Amino acid sequence: MRNKQIISFVAVFCLLAVGGCTVDKNGALTKTEKDELVFADAPEPAGGKMDVYVSMARAAKYNVDVASQNLNKKIFNQNPNLKPHDIIQNIMNTNVDDGNPLYDASRVLEYAIIYAMSNLNANRLFVENNFYMKSSQHLAMAAIRSHQDAWFASRKVKELDRLIRQEQKKVTELNRKMERLGTLGSEDLEYKKNLEVALLKLSEIQKNLAYRVVEYGQLVRVDPKDVELEGRRFYELEDFDKKYSLEIFQEAAVRNRSEFALAKELVQSYNFKDVRAYAIREYPDVARLDINGVDLNTELYNKELTDKALLIANNLVDQVTVFMTTGGSEAKKAAQRKAFDELGAAILAQIEVNYKLVQLADVDYFETSKEISALKKEIKTLEKAYRLTLEKKLELLNKKIQLVEAEQKLSQINAERAVALRSLYFNAGLSPFSKQILKAPIKDIVVILRNGFNRDLTEMLSAAKEDAAREPAPEVNDWAKQENWLEVLIDGKSKARPAAKGKAAAVLQADKFAPYGEEADKLRTLQLGSYEQRQNALQDWDMLSERFPELKKFNPGLERSRVGGVLHYRLVVNSPKGGFRDLCNKMRSQQVECLIK
Repeated sequence: MRNKQIISFVAVFCLLAVGGCTVDKNGALTKTEKDELVFADAPEPAGGKMDVYVSMARAAKYNVDVASQNLNKKIFNQNPNLKPHDIIQNIMNTNVDDGNPLYDASRVLEYAIIYAMSNLNANRLFVENNFYMKSSQHLAMAAIRSHQDAWFASRKVKELDRLIRQEQKKVTELNRKMERLGTLGSEDLEYKKNLEVALLKLSEIQKNLAYRVVEYGQLVRVDPKDVELEGRRFYELEDFDKKYSLEIFQEAAVRNRSEFALAKELVQSYNFKDVRAYAIREYPDVARLDINGVDLNTELYNKELTDKALLIANNLVDQVTVFMTTGGSEAKKAAQRKAFDELGAAILAQIEVNYKLVQLADVDYFETSKEISALKKEIKTLEKAYRLTLEKKLELLNKKIQLVEAEQKLSQINAERAVALRSLYFNAGLSPFSKQILKAPIKDIVVILRNGFNRDLTEMLSAAKEDAAREPAPEVNDWAKQENWLEVLIDGKSKARPAAKGKAAAVLQADKFAPYGEEADKLRTLQLGSYEQRQNALQDWDMLSERFPELKKFNPGLERSRVGGVLHYRLVVNSPKGGFRDLCNKMRSQQVECLIK
């Protein structure tokens, strides 16, 4: 599905792992140098079954020294002509995820957060330990992807080998027939040509899968032939459901992350309610989309969330620069406090992005599972048929190729979901990794990881208060009726809304009233607003149907939905034939929002 990212992410760390230690004149590490490193000797041998915890432990232990050094160079020893904004833009331009911008959004926020932590604090030991922790997390996530890839590949390579041999026999028989007769009929020639094309594709898939196994071995320092990978990923993450709300992870981050501990030491103590209020007040765009029911798997939602992440990342590095260049103790302290405000918003946004990636992976998993189920039925039907024609035989082979590709896609979705889930835990401040822990033997690191993840999960859920403050929501339709509704809710009083900030706000204003294209006419639901009070929805219907008489031929309906723990009523009209495009475009042309879905 998005295997480009898996290639780049894992391969980068494999390359970093080569030749990263300094040596003396005789080629051996000195005792002092050994003490400074996590790993300086030969890797521990591995054999038998290996689960994902072992893969994470080995990937982190054997690569973290070079990875942390590389991270240090990116933050402190970069090209003086390459500014933080340039690096952020370069990350956005990498395009390694088949066009999904949320992965870029997660990466730019990670860079901005690390950059901020490295420059807001003068304690170099703290910064170095942070580099080790972050590098360990990155390597652990690379190991998750690579483990899943290699596990799938090790099973499929043998299966493909049998299929290739079986189909190659048919090509050989046709070649012998051509040698015997001097030529082949047009039907046989066409079949042979298409069969060779299919075999070439199968061979490419097989080679690609075999390379995944090699990559895995390089990352975790094992000979893949000596180990048997276990497919199950994280025992404590199997039942990710509604009880793991976005707010639980965000609240845990404010309690647990070192960024907020540092803020308490240097400027002030932060609580979840204040951090969230600042984030919503300064960056409200996605909150509005949630409340108004824009589906998370739509292009608009992903674009708004990506734009918000990019805006926050740029604002954060800007504010850090202000702090670094400000003189005078009072002014510098104020700049530092503002930078920590932006840092808190960045952390909440990072968790939000990864939470959405988990949800999107669930959607992808469902759709791909349906595709696999349909392909298996089609293959079974063709295999049961009596005396297939050459055309049907080729169709059967192509269906089998499609099935392998769909199964690989599903495997990668599983990897994406596992990485996004683990990112959520890391982002919530639940990370057992430290430089000292990584110096332990692999078996001890595995025990620490497994027990640590389970313990942290239990503590996070038990610490979440049932009456935790939920995201503020408007009591009236927030679409073009009360421009400062977020400020009213946060501050308890009405005030002028601040000017729109940056690219995200500009895009939002453009998209809110952009006309729908022809394809929207096929959709069957027109949404007119979202309300916390049912009565407000009914009153709005009376007003809208008077202003737009075309609505009077429809019976209004109310959809109930919870957003951030708050019940909302969405005012909708439905038509089995669709046909809402012209009406919605008319409303949008008069600055009245509507959604067709």
